[in-house]
Amino acid sequence: MSYLVLARKYRPAGFGSVSGQEHVTRTISNAIQRDKVVHAYLLTGPRGVGKTSVARILSKAINCQNSTSAEPCLECATCKEISAGTSLAVREIDGASHNSVDNVRDLMDSFKGLPPPGYRHKVYIIDEVHMLSVSAFNALLKSLEEPPPNTVFILATTEVHKIPETVISRCQRHDFRALSVQAIEDRLSHVCAEEGIKADKESLRLISRLADGSMRDAQTLLDRVQSFCSGTITADETSRALGTVERRALTELSQALLSRDPGQVLAHVSDLFATGTDPGTLLREFVNYWRELFVAKLGGEPRLKAMGLGQDSIVELLRLTSPLEAVDIQDLWDLAREGADRCLRSGQPRYGFEALVVRMATRQPVAELGEMIATLAAQPEPAAAIRAKPAVQAAVEASRVASPRLEAPPARAAADTAPVPGKAASAGTPLLWEDFMRGASASAGKMLFENLKRVLVTRFEPGVVEGTGPEFNVTTIGRDKQKICALLNDFLNQKGLPSMPNWKVAFVKGKGAVESSASGQPGVSRSGSPEVEGHPALQSLQKIFPGSKVEQVRTKN
Repeated sequence: MSYLVLARKYRPAGFGSVSGQEHVTRTISNAIQRDKVVHAYLLTGPRGVGKTSVARILSKAINCQNSTSAEPCLECATCKEISAGTSLAVREIDGASHNSVDNVRDLMDSFKGLPPPGYRHKVYIIDEVHMLSVSAFNALLKSLEEPPPNTVFILATTEVHKIPETVISRCQRHDFRALSVQAIEDRLSHVCAEEGIKADKESLRLISRLADGSMRDAQTLLDRVQSFCSGTITADETSRALGTVERRALTELSQALLSRDPGQVLAHVSDLFATGTDPGTLLREFVNYWRELFVAKLGGEPRLKAMGLGQDSIVELLRLTSPLEAVDIQDLWDLAREGADRCLRSGQPRYGFEALVVRMATRQPVAELGEMIATLAAQPEPAAAIRAKPAVQAAVEASRVASPRLEAPPARAAADTAPVPGKAASAGTPLLWEDFMRGASASAGKMLFENLKRVLVTRFEPGVVEGTGPEFNVTTIGRDKQKICALLNDFLNQKGLPSMPNWKVAFVKGKGAVESSASGQPGVSRSGSPEVEGHPALQSLQKIFPGSKVEQVRTKN
């Protein structure tokens, strides 16, 4: 007798033996118990998760002669015939090979007869239904909507997006999920116990992870590994049989990478490829391992357990990530994921992988800008820098013009602006437009203040203010001349000077403060002078950003 593969031998025979699809099996079981079986089901989901098995279990359950529940007895004649594939009441066809209109018409002709003796329903299972042609779908629509009362359609597909919406709307849809690693591992443990196969947990976990959510793929891989091994199945032999990467090798590679040792990293990569590892497999395993590191740092032990990892692997991942910051792990995870995608598309994946791991190993830790600024602010200034400050300020003051573009500055303390009692300013005291703007920032309206910021004052003395600016600002200032005069007199009083009854406020269209500031004159000091270059703040910035060049230094009073 020919060997029956594990995927067929251990195909689920009842709803209770279907792994990881309780949301589907419970719904269908309740419908059978309550006699609410619908005429058309659509089962969709990834490969190897139980769609066809559930379709066969459903066909047995609704025709079972002995069962009093939703589970088929598997002992009556109908159950045995359906399991053997010899039943005349259950017809299973492949959508890929029966995709024409003529095939659908032949199917429709068979609807007319009653079920064979001993059966209550005729069941039509169409696997890979998305392969039907458009004409075949159209011919099937009416039968799906109003079939004979003794007929049940079960459509199964892995690509539900290819099925017309008119077909989907006529069926009760059930979406199957990819199986978790833990669910697959539990099922494989049961199969090994039934077959007398000795396998350690690490090898079963490796097979479960490589199955990518498919129970059929996992059982097929177990068959392959069983044939390769002569005794107990171990993780090392499983890796050799399936051409995968040992977890120990990935751990050593990641440890060298996190230790910032490019030479050791390249040595580990060379050892991996020397064993004949497929580059695509290595890249996928590497990305999966770094995903586990990412989850270990951000989600901790609970999330790792939810991923189906063993306690030894969890301890190993937490140990590797404990000295690292979360932002560094996120950055490295992004590098690994994006770099692996590029390598898989490359014609030289090995060289791309070597460049990727060296880049990860030589990457500088992420430094928060806020922390750098706080560190600079906390550093005491050396005496030489304190002596250099007056020279820097003098250079900056000498480069200013009458009206720089100012953001609304905070008003100075009263001790700075109020005149000293008993000591009035002399008539020859020069007036600065900056001082006036500081005082006007609190008392002038927001619109007027913004317009005054954008004009360039060329003359400012008691009774006279002249300047140039953009046409819109000049026109708007002209409408507020009375208010400006009141502000100017308040400014003179603060300086200890008498008010002026008639102010000449003359602004004409021309160059404004914005253009003057852009030219590098007001409030801006060009880098290059020894005083500026020697300032400790600039030196600290250049240490943090080596190779950078400071072009301008803007001061704030």
